[in-house]
Amino acid sequence: MRLTYEQDVRGHSVVDAEGSVIGEVEQLYLDSDSFKLAGVRVKLRAEAADVLGVQHGLFHPGFLDVPADAIQSLGQAVVLRTEARNLVTPS
Repeated sequence: MRLTYEQDVRGHSVVDAEGSVIGEVEQLYLDSDSFKLAGVRVKLRAEAADVLGVQHGLFHPGFLDVPADAIQSLGQAVVLRTEARNLVTPS
């Protein structure tokens, strides 16, 4: 079993299925019952937030919560199984 700690992946780039770097890992979410990865919170790049329609400002970045089942790999970069736009819920 390999353990990955939040500080090990915080700040790693997040790449969607189109190959676009949409942001970086802000934090991990763990399932409190199983202690398995439930998802990651991504601090979006301004350009990605604009494309996705996620509200952000100069000093307040936009965030996107990505469920674990949308993550293909977690390593030097976090690679998503899908395009980021598929993870945004309409407001």
